[in-house]
Amino acid sequence: MNRYNTTRNLSYSGLMMALVFVATAIVPQVPIPFTKGYIHTGDSMIFVAAIMLGWRYGAVVAGLGSALADLFLGFSHWAIPTLIIKGIMGGIVGFVANDLKNPKHNKIKNILTYLLGVVWIVLAFYLKKLLNNKLGNVVNSDLAKSLISEFNLKNSQELLNLINHVENVLFSSIIVIPIVIIILAIILNKKDKEIFSVKTLMGMTLAGLWMVIGYYFAGGVLTGNMIVPIFSIPANILQFVGGGIIAFPIIIGLKRTKYYQSIKEKS
Repeated sequence: MNRYNTTRNLSYSGLMMALVFVATAIVPQVPIPFTKGYIHTGDSMIFVAAIMLGWRYGAVVAGLGSALADLFLGFSHWAIPTLIIKGIMGGIVGFVANDLKNPKHNKIKNILTYLLGVVWIVLAFYLKKLLNNKLGNVVNSDLAKSLISEFNLKNSQELLNLINHVENVLFSSIIVIPIVIIILAIILNKKDKEIFSVKTLMGMTLAGLWMVIGYYFAGGVLTGNMIVPIFSIPANILQFVGGGIIAFPIIIGLKRTKYYQSIKEKS
């Protein structure tokens, strides 16, 4: 029986890995010129896979499916960072969104929730301050002139507008994301207490924030500049929020099939 369950889970994992790949590499992407990367709909399939299959299979599906997409699209320099970042992302959402039988695991879940939340708040404030310190004088800054050239902007005013946009996103995300989670949990929980539970929404959010944090530091290493990747943060936030929005109706549809509960029970 255990061998059957393992074989079945591997089969479902292979299918979900293919869907992650397709949603990432085949569905049209939006390029991010700042880090020579792109945003996509692959996160939606990562959320679906991790919620259904659990954190172990979710991590494997997310990491390998996304890394293969990078290789296929010619972003080979991102393949290893993606394997790690997306793998952990899938693990987080599967770990937080699902009930855990071991009490120790639930304690780890709570610690992980608070830790990632604090890290995101601290990082967001730090990056906002970093932008002000490094690019406070847009006109005279050598770094600003370099960014204007690299981003193909017309003048310093366009760079200033971009900086203000990023700062607003960083500040808003600290306040808006927790409020939105609470509101959505209250409203949507009435429709389906399992799918729209706080733990599911929190799992997606924490996984998304980890992805944003991970790609910021990976972008800094790849570009050799910790300023440039800041400008990709709004796009990455949009990516995981959009992924969550796409994932929910898919999960609702799958829940109506006979396979959903069977997969959940054995994952």
